[in-house]
Amino acid sequence: MFDSALSGVRLLLGRGVHLGSLPAVLAARFGERPAVECGLAVPGFGDRTSWTYAALESAVATLAGAQRAAGVGEGDVLLVALPNRLDALLHLFAAARLGAVACPVNARLKRSEFDAVVVAAGATAALLDGDVLARLTADQPWADLRLLTTEGPAPSILDGLAAAPVAAVDRDPDAVVVTLCTSGTTGTPKAAALTSRGLLGGPGRVRLPVTRKRDGTARYRLLAALPLYHVMGIGTALGALCAGAELVLRERFVAADILDVLERGRVRAFVGVPTMYADLEAAGAEKRNLSFVRLWVSGADAMPADRARRFQRFGAVATVGRRRLGTAAFVDVYGMVELSGGAAVRIYPFSVAARFHLPVPAVVLPGIHVRAVDESGAPVRWGRRGELQFRGTSVLREYRGRRDVGPDDEGWFATGDYGRVLPAGAFVFAGRSRDRLKVGGFSVFPAEVETILEGHPEVAEVALVGVPDERLGDRPVAVVVPRHDTFPDEAFLRWAHERVAGYRRPREVVVVDEIPRGGNGKIDRPGATRLAVQGGGGPR
Repeated sequence: MFDSALSGVRLLLGRGVHLGSLPAVLAARFGERPAVECGLAVPGFGDRTSWTYAALESAVATLAGAQRAAGVGEGDVLLVALPNRLDALLHLFAAARLGAVACPVNARLKRSEFDAVVVAAGATAALLDGDVLARLTADQPWADLRLLTTEGPAPSILDGLAAAPVAAVDRDPDAVVVTLCTSGTTGTPKAAALTSRGLLGGPGRVRLPVTRKRDGTARYRLLAALPLYHVMGIGTALGALCAGAELVLRERFVAADILDVLERGRVRAFVGVPTMYADLEAAGAEKRNLSFVRLWVSGADAMPADRARRFQRFGAVATVGRRRLGTAAFVDVYGMVELSGGAAVRIYPFSVAARFHLPVPAVVLPGIHVRAVDESGAPVRWGRRGELQFRGTSVLREYRGRRDVGPDDEGWFATGDYGRVLPAGAFVFAGRSRDRLKVGGFSVFPAEVETILEGHPEVAEVALVGVPDERLGDRPVAVVVPRHDTFPDEAFLRWAHERVAGYRRPREVVVVDEIPRGGNGKIDRPGATRLAVQGGGGPR
């Protein structure tokens, strides 16, 4: 028998609650307190855009019933490719409640990219919006997947909303509930198997300072415009809900709109990626009154320290009338899919301490351990540069179907990032592997994109590299060895546009006679990047 009160205690103590039970646990704890304010209504639930914790639990139970009526059951892997609406998150809870595994996917991926995810995740069913389904199956049907949709020719998930709702039951918090597909140096997507304990370990124990006003509403409201198929978007939503805050969800990031919301003073925290912060500055953040913001949070890529400190000054510790006192806090989160989201935080101090501009180390979250190792895999001494490895409850269980990669026998996961580890679980980030780009907060593994680009008939060889970019972090550039004396740059970029998702495709082309390679025959990415910088600056 599921006991929501006992599960609430387990959540608070970090002892594990299953993802499918979480909405019921939170509904029992917070009831009619506002949980989510969103801009888009959820299909099948009228025009509702404000949700209480109790309403979220009711919706999850209803959607679980609809999924079950559509044939989704225990052990199934459900690919979820919906627009960035609240139901993209609700279907994760619903699938977990049935004992199924949800695989959230960017609905803008191209068909070949979807096919690769289906294989990697072992998907047995897919839930898509009608227009996404029509686009993906226009030229080639999906014969090996049970297709569900919110509208269109496939069976509609909405047809099952009248089915009996599914109540929460006790399930193993160490069971896999979500797979998120990433890739790597091999060019093949890998499905990271994540558990409830891993996903909820940090959010369940790291609490926001939430209190209730006299009218019962949450005093702490958190604004985010992050994709709910990305581990940061999922983790932010889980963190806000576990804290009893109200998540103000914006389905699309528009800098001017976000500044309008922040200036109205009804939210106390904003969560975004460095690209968003760059866009907020470009949209005139310094000219707005953002003094009501108490907390800025960034993740998915390293945040420039000077920009973090500017945003601290935009916010405040407190306000008297419209006058700001002190500076806001800024938290930079380090994490990745394989670590179930955030694994460490770098907290920029308030007020006077911020003036010293000293390096701020990151500190791992409870239940997570970090070390640095040399090229042979041996741990290095404190303060020495090495590859960062993590171990703990948040580390992925495995990559589905892959025994050759993932955590080692002792549970350590090698990130490919570099840092200097200090005492007490602190470390200073010192760069990332050249085999991973960060484009607007998204991880891009060049080998996977190169596999697609090599299919162009005029390409003899290609290397995808990241040129430093103030806004994006890395700007993808294709360094190409052509098959003939001339190369159709613009036609190639249009061709890539049709086959590669927006954030991964090259923005520019640099034609070279030879791609530099190391002694092992692998692409020398620093050398290729130098060629791109020398020949870049815009499409040829």
